[in-house]
Amino acid sequence: MNSAQSNTPPRKLLHVDGLRGVACLMVVLSHLALIFYPGLHDPTLINNNSIINFIFNSPLSFIYSGTAAVYIFFTLSGYILTHAFLSGGDMLNNATTMTTKRYFRLAIPATASCIFCWLVLSNETPGRELLSAWIQSYTVASPSFLNALYSGAVSAFFGDGSAYNPVLWTMKIELLGSFLTYFICLVLIRAPNKGLIILLFCIMFFVSSLPQKEKYGYIAFLFGSFIHFSGLNLRKGVALILMLAGLYLGGVHYGSRPYIYAIYYTRFYINGEESNAYILYNFISGVLITLAILTNNSLKMFFAKKPFVYMGKVSFSVYLFHLPFFLIIATGIFNAIYNAGYSYHESAITATILSIVTIYAVANLIFKAVDNPSMRFSSILAKFLFKTPTRIS
Repeated sequence: MNSAQSNTPPRKLLHVDGLRGVACLMVVLSHLALIFYPGLHDPTLINNNSIINFIFNSPLSFIYSGTAAVYIFFTLSGYILTHAFLSGGDMLNNATTMTTKRYFRLAIPATASCIFCWLVLSNETPGRELLSAWIQSYTVASPSFLNALYSGAVSAFFGDGSAYNPVLWTMKIELLGSFLTYFICLVLIRAPNKGLIILLFCIMFFVSSLPQKEKYGYIAFLFGSFIHFSGLNLRKGVALILMLAGLYLGGVHYGSRPYIYAIYYTRFYINGEESNAYILYNFISGVLITLAILTNNSLKMFFAKKPFVYMGKVSFSVYLFHLPFFLIIATGIFNAIYNAGYSYHESAITATILSIVTIYAVANLIFKAVDNPSMRFSSILAKFLFKTPTRIS
């Protein structure tokens, strides 16, 4: 998800786009697994497939951990927004202009994705009878243009998400987390004990009655801001240990053998609600992976490579549009190959590979037509309202 990127990021921040691009690919793989191999997520759906069973019961499942990827997005957003806020200029001006821009920066592409979903769901789509119940349930009763518009511009940010595009559940956290980051930046500008203040805010959210998935999202923003303020520079060995720990925790699933004891011994209750180990460990995974990569020069250089940076550049476009796109392309390719006489596995794997290649190729067009204009519009709007020069962010 490329929601915090600048139009032309400084070279020293290319690793941020690179990590974001890898995280977006994890989300894509997660949803393709839900379409073709739901047993990778749910042990009751493994159906005695030895390969699926092996992957599910191993830490390799971090590869398609969409939840861990989302917390990488949130932590990165906290980091890059803090960087943008502190990059120069008057802090009060930064607070007003960046706060004004943020909703439009997110809402224009989100609404465009819902309109695209409306177009897809309003027309006949390839048959899904052989595929998972998850993709079969992706429907909207009586879809309409105005409802899609409202769903993307309002419900996704101030309601319970979007029925048209389920991935937009993150938009509310992304928007409010951004505002939280700007507020924290103002609070910490002259504070000597920045880490302690951030910790107090983290505790406040942790003990709150907010849904667990949401409050961990805000804490991830706070951790991202802390990483920036701390200026940490970890040794390669320490960073690799943190990253490996994050990758391991990102593979957690209820019922997966490597995590049975970890899940059992970390049960606790807050406000009468039992902790969700899946969400908790994926949150920790996202923070640890981001911390390791942002604080070690060797890892920064690795994720600053061109393929990763391109994936990061188009990540927000991929994130927003991949689900309706897969409803057409992935299922269509699968049906064509399967009806030609090939096996389920041959059809599913081929459809997966071709779908990934196609969405990343098309995403560059979406970036130019939707994502980039939204950044420019939000900056022009802020400049008009406050009569001050603004950066695209």
